[in-house]
Amino acid sequence: MGNYGLARGYAALVGIVLVVVGLLGFIANPIVADPNAANNPIFHTDAIHNIVHLGSGAVALFIAFGLPAERQPNGVIGFGLLYVAIFVLVLLSPTLFGILRVPANPPLHILHAALAISALAVGYMARGSAGATAYTR
Repeated sequence: MGNYGLARGYAALVGIVLVVVGLLGFIANPIVADPNAANNPIFHTDAIHNIVHLGSGAVALFIAFGLPAERQPNGVIGFGLLYVAIFVLVLLSPTLFGILRVPANPPLHILHAALAISALAVGYMARGSAGATAYTR
């Protein structure tokens, strides 16, 4: 039996944050924005990147609220694998082979890697036992 609440909570939190970040990216601000529109934001994004955040946030929310509990750990692992692919591809080509107008900057690479690693870790932990059971004879 897995710890399904862990997977659901993680996916819900990540989904909400990604949707908020995706929406925030369309507004000039110091955290996440197009560097041409804002004064040197921490995370450089453009409209396509913001749409990807909205889409991946929707996927995470579907994992949290659309999948049955026993499938949520695998959904979170799949989400982690998706972010491994995103991390590797954007690391190889910061403009994602010309799709993104604004190249990904180092803080984005760190964030993508952290999201991938944390999703894989949470997914595998949620797959495992919900807790140790003491057996007596």
